[in-house]
Amino acid sequence: MADKTVARAVERLFRIAVGDEARTLEGMAEALSRDRGRPLSVLDDAVLPPGVFGQWVRHHDRDEVSCAGWVHARDRTIAHELGHIALNHSGRPAIDLATDFLPPALRDLGALMLRRDCVDTLSTEEAEAEAFGSLLLRRLHVTRRAQNPSVRSRLDEALG
Repeated sequence: MADKTVARAVERLFRIAVGDEARTLEGMAEALSRDRGRPLSVLDDAVLPPGVFGQWVRHHDRDEVSCAGWVHARDRTIAHELGHIALNHSGRPAIDLATDFLPPALRDLGALMLRRDCVDTLSTEEAEAEAFGSLLLRRLHVTRRAQNPSVRSRLDEALG
């Protein structure tokens, strides 16, 4: 089921892309932003907690995708984060995010203040976002090579 959900989300993103948006990752981010009616910015060289490659932050009025400066596979990291957005994931529990940023002496207090019951959907969401990112980049690679619009349309149908 998850594979179909991911494939439909990637296909939908290609359908809403206008003009040359479907040829670049940045263009796909613009299409997703327009579709959601929310600004979406991609920040490179972000300072993130140790071990975090990229991160999506949903603000009340905009979305922000950050990619750590040391990440080798920038496009893969950004595509993964776009997957979280396109798949309407709920993201990390606030407690996890807070404890990553709080100094060690304040983590227990932060945990106490943010305690809540959370369903553990994180591993499923990560697997879906990874599959989305992989499929999106594969489709972008193929789409860039397709110069003829009719060839592009056939490739989209075949890969969709």
